[in-house]
Order: sequence, then C-alpha cells, then structure tokens
Amino acid sequence: MLDEPSDRLINVFGALAQAVSDRVRIAIAEAFTAGGETAAALIAIGHDPGMSIDQISRILRLSHAGTVRVVERLDDQGFVGKSQSQSDRRVARITLTRRGHAERTKLLSLRNAAVSGLLVRVSANDRIVLERIADTILTSLLDDPQSALATCRFCDQARCLGCPMGTRRH
Repeated sequence: MLDEPSDRLINVFGALAQAVSDRVRIAIAEAFTAGGETAAALIAIGHDPGMSIDQISRILRLSHAGTVRVVERLDDQGFVGKSQSQSDRRVARITLTRRGHAERTKLLSLRNAAVSGLLVRVSANDRIVLERIADTILTSLLDDPQSALATCRFCDQARCLGCPMGTRRH
C-alpha cells in the first residue's frame, strides 16, 4: 500500500488543479462568450461526432434540459448540425459544422496556450516526470468511455499521442 499523501501535497495539488482549470476557462471565455458549458460541448462533440443529447449530457454532467439548451446555443450560432439517428428516430445525432470545427480549433489553441504558459516555467526534466505522474493519475480515474470523454472534454486529442484515456474512450 502506498503512503498517504501529505496535507501539503493535497493542498498544493488541489490549488494547482484549480489554477489550471481557471486559466483554461478564462482564456476560452475571453474569446467565446456563449457561457456555461457551451465551449466544453463544442470541443467534446468534436471528439466523438454524432453523439446524442444524452451522451453529451453525461460528458458535461448537465441535466438533459440543460444540455438541450447548450446544443441549441451552438446550433443558433451555426456551430453544430443535428440529424436523426438511423437506429432510433427519437434521437438526434449532433455533429460540428465547418464553422464549428474552425471555432473548436481556435478554442483548443487558446486552451493549449493557457496550459503551455504554465508548463514553460517547469524544467524539461520535471515536465517528463510530471507527464508520467499525470498519466498515472488520469488512468486511475477511468471508469468507462463516457468518464474518459468527460475528463477529456477540453483536450486536444490530436496532440495527445499515447493518450492515457484513449483505450477506454471508444
């Protein structure tokens, strides 16, 4: 059994997690004013095109009604399109439009810059160790493909070779 983490590590790690989250959300919010989980939805839909409202709702951890409103905001701005499921006509499949793909690319660039701005202050050797630690923690969080997408809803999967969440996402 592993030793229990120190109180200081718990506090420092919690503060770090919050600081990274805040930096990403602020960077995105300055460029994408739709608010709430709309940016996260746009990025997540690009991870797995054709998801249903129910799937998106589980990824965003929002109610069905809240997710419908988020998707409607994206649709009103021309970022997503809806099509009827082939297997269940009651289900709409959500995909990004060309405009949605372009906006997603812009948001991911902002997210990458926000995180990179923090990591450039860390030595190359420490970044290697940090990457290994992050992989270990992320893989311990996986329960199912939906939880992987929920965790990775702001990720740029094209830049995450060997993604620790990848094997459980599909």
